[in-house]
Amino acid sequence: MSQAKATVHKAVMVSEAMEALQPRAGGRYLDATLGGGTHSMELLKLSAPDGCVLSLDVDPIALSRAEQQNVYGKRWQIVESNFSHLKEVAEKSGWMPFDGILFDLGLSSDELADPSKGLSFQIDGPLDMRLGPKANDDGLTAATIVNSWSEHELTEFIRAYGEEKFAARIARAIVERRRQKPILSTLDLANLIKASVPNLHTVIHPATRTFQALRIAVNDELAVLKSALDQADEILAPNGTIAVISFHSLEDRIVKQTFKKFVGYQISKKPIRPNQAETKTNPRARSAKLRAAHKNATKQTNLCHGRTRLL
Repeated sequence: MSQAKATVHKAVMVSEAMEALQPRAGGRYLDATLGGGTHSMELLKLSAPDGCVLSLDVDPIALSRAEQQNVYGKRWQIVESNFSHLKEVAEKSGWMPFDGILFDLGLSSDELADPSKGLSFQIDGPLDMRLGPKANDDGLTAATIVNSWSEHELTEFIRAYGEEKFAARIARAIVERRRQKPILSTLDLANLIKASVPNLHTVIHPATRTFQALRIAVNDELAVLKSALDQADEILAPNGTIAVISFHSLEDRIVKQTFKKFVGYQISKKPIRPNQAETKTNPRARSAKLRAAHKNATKQTNLCHGRTRLL
C-alpha cells in the first residue's frame, strides 16, 4: 500500500463529542465519517483496553492513512463505504448494537486541498466534487450538472442547497457561458460566478454557496444524512448516544427534525457550540453545531471481540 500523506485536517469539537458519547472500556462505537481519524482514535483511546470502533469513509486516501496509523489491531475496523449503507456495514462488522455513533459532517482540509476532487474554489481542479469513488451510485459529477442541467434546475438547486439569493443570476451566467464552451474546472466556474454577482465586499467568496450546493447535489448529502440517522436509530444500543456535528443550517435542520421523531430518546434542546479558544485557533469551527440524542433504556453490557477489518 502506498504511503498516504499525514492529515492536515484539524477535527472540530473533539472533547464535546467525547463528552456526549461517553466512551468506556468494552464499548462499541461507530464513526460514520472517518476523515483525518482524530475522532476515531480518540474513541479508541477512551474505550481502552477492549473497546471497538468501526470507521467509515468514501475517501481512499483517508482509509489508507487510517490503516497506516492503526496501532489498535482488531479493535479498529476501517471500511470504505458511504454512510448511506450504515446498517449494512454495521451488521457485517459483527459488533451491533453500538454504544455510540458519531457523524462529523464537515469537509476535511485534506479533501479541500486535493485538487482532483474539485471541492475548492481556490484551487484549480476538475469539476468533480464526489467525495470518493463510492460517494454516489450513479457517477454524477459537478461538471455534468453545470453543463447539462436546465437554467431552471440550476436556479432551484443553487437556491435550495446553497441558500444563494443570486441563484438565478448565477444559473443564467452558467447557461450563457456553456453555450460557448463547457465549464470543466473549478477556477473557471468560481471566476464566472464572481463576475455574475454584485461585489458585496464580504469575507465569503461569491462562489461559496454555489459550490456547497453542487457538492450537496453530487453526493446527495441531505437525503443520505436523513437515511443514515434513521439507520443509526436501528443499530444503537440501549443507553447509547448518537452525536452529530453539522456546519450549515440545512444539515442542522435535518438532524433536529429527525431526532424529534425518535421514540424513547433524550434530545439536547439546543446545539452545543465550540468554545472561544477553539474558534480562535480553528476558524472552520465557528459554524459547527453538535446535537446529541440519547436512547433511554437499561444498559446491556456485551463486550466486542476481535475481528478482521473489512476492506
